[in-house]
Amino acid sequence: MNLEEKVLEIMCETFGVDDVSTSVSQKNCEQWDSLRHLTLASELEEAFDLELEPEEIAEMTDFERVITMLKSKM
Repeated sequence: MNLEEKVLEIMCETFGVDDVSTSVSQKNCEQWDSLRHLTLASELEEAFDLELEPEEIAEMTDFERVITMLKSKM
């Protein structure tokens, strides 16, 4: 499973949905609320064994930004 597939899987689990696309963002996913945003950050930290700074977590507003941020941390 590649990075993108793993992130999409984590997003589905976190947001409680069956499927999300690479165009998912806070603006087009009503399940992406503030609590689930923090849960997403926590799940990503655990899955990829890294630590996110508060500024990085705040910038994770869509799939592409999540991927870009994770790649910069790896």
